[in-house]
Amino acid sequence: MESQTKFDYESLAFTKLSHSQWTDYFLSVPIDDSELDAITKEIDIIKPEVRKLLSSKGDDETSKRKVLLIQSLLSLGLAFHFENEIKDILEDAFRKIDDITGDENDLSTISIMFRVFRTYGHNLSSNVFKRFTGDDGKFERSLTEDAKGILSLYEAAHLATTTDYILDEALKFTSSHLKSILAGGTCRPHILRLIRNTLYLPQRWNMEAVIAREYISFYEQEEDHNKMLLRLAKLNFKLLQLHYIKELKTFIKWWMELDLTSKWPSQFRERIVEAWLAGLMMYYEPQFSGGRVIAAKFNYLLTILDDACDHYFSIPELTRLVDCVERWNHDGIHTLEDISRIIFKLALDVFDDIGRGVRSKGCSYYLKEMLEELKILVRANLDLVKWARGNQLPSFEEHVEVGGIALTTYATLMYSFVGMGEAVGKEAYEWVRSRPRLIKSLAAKGRLMDDITDFESDMSNGFAANAINYYMKQFVVTKEEAILECQKMVVDINKIVNEELLKTTTVPRRVLKQALNFGRLLEVLYTKSDDIYNCSEGKLKEYIVTLLIDPIHL
Repeated sequence: MESQTKFDYESLAFTKLSHSQWTDYFLSVPIDDSELDAITKEIDIIKPEVRKLLSSKGDDETSKRKVLLIQSLLSLGLAFHFENEIKDILEDAFRKIDDITGDENDLSTISIMFRVFRTYGHNLSSNVFKRFTGDDGKFERSLTEDAKGILSLYEAAHLATTTDYILDEALKFTSSHLKSILAGGTCRPHILRLIRNTLYLPQRWNMEAVIAREYISFYEQEEDHNKMLLRLAKLNFKLLQLHYIKELKTFIKWWMELDLTSKWPSQFRERIVEAWLAGLMMYYEPQFSGGRVIAAKFNYLLTILDDACDHYFSIPELTRLVDCVERWNHDGIHTLEDISRIIFKLALDVFDDIGRGVRSKGCSYYLKEMLEELKILVRANLDLVKWARGNQLPSFEEHVEVGGIALTTYATLMYSFVGMGEAVGKEAYEWVRSRPRLIKSLAAKGRLMDDITDFESDMSNGFAANAINYYMKQFVVTKEEAILECQKMVVDINKIVNEELLKTTTVPRRVLKQALNFGRLLEVLYTKSDDIYNCSEGKLKEYIVTLLIDPIHL
């Protein structure tokens, strides 16, 4: 009778996904450790000089200049070197914020200060922008002559919360004028390029490594750039590139030793470099080099599991796999069929491999928390498969909640914590397990963005478990209406995320940043309704080339 329950994946019209084109290339790239050491030494020489700029004493104007410098450090990918100094500067400046901002009428300056303070958890009121509006609440037309100011305000608008109504107006105002500037081509080429990149994805929601690479090119062409900062930024990014390639080599060799390629059905994704890239989106700093390798291994496991659920498993077979994962017993592997046996063995190997490292650091508790989250994840995948096969019809809300788990929201945050080791404590894991509003909102955002992107392919493949499909059925609306409503929900969720990042005080800022970085990951993967993780060309290829292949000239 097994043939009647086996899911016939070959009969479905799932798109066959191309193998990763990058593995052989990165294995062949040479790494010179002496170059890495030389760059590190020069960075260590320059950093104290930058620290002097941050520690200089002075009046309110000095404080203002420091805040503007912090934004430059953020954009150039350098802020992590100076976190203690930045924390002290902003705490001091925020205590006298009215004095610092009171007489300031430069749009770019106010916008940058707003962004910096909110980025670091200081809830600067959006009322600071009222000085740029008329009696009708609209932004003054004269501002359109200030391209950099308009761009800075556009960036600031993406830090809006649910009550920052003036920033809704700011977003409409700046979006239309930035598009006009692009169409007219009235600015210098490097400014136009920055505008184009920002309209595609603002810094608030972009990958930090991408922001740094793009901004270094922009900053170098600014006439008033600080040569020392530029040099440090270039050295820092070159150092990051060397770390990244070493990590990829380690991860690719691990993957090759698994020797799983010949055992997978053709529908399964061999997204090796892409799995590592998803880890980079969670943390780009060099101190988390080992964490990115851990993240890549978990990403690979979760990608294979997702493919098996979408394309391969029958409900009985997935049920047996879920049972094995929940019992986490090696003996259970003999109850599984070929693919599910391979996946369970892969899961055991990944946890054993990572466990050896974390146990040596006294962090075995963290891996236990990750395992509990994996159990919840596979159960959610089983629910989704049942819905997809039409066995049950969930509500739209139920699908978004369970689908947010299946999207790996909570598991991704957990493995990012595991990769950070002792940099985060037990409270971070307990916080995620408590399902706070911030993380539930991100889970919903991910489910909605993924389902908007995949709606057409899901429907053509007979895969019913899609938020758009359930919204259409529940509220009796057209496809277009359902997509529009779900897009509005994503916009609202971003405001809730911004709000919760400011309000949450129970965990350290670094933990909150991991939540923000997951939100960034979603935007990078799904913005413009383009699922780049499953497309080896286009934007994904551009990211890989920009971050790992294109040299940065020192």
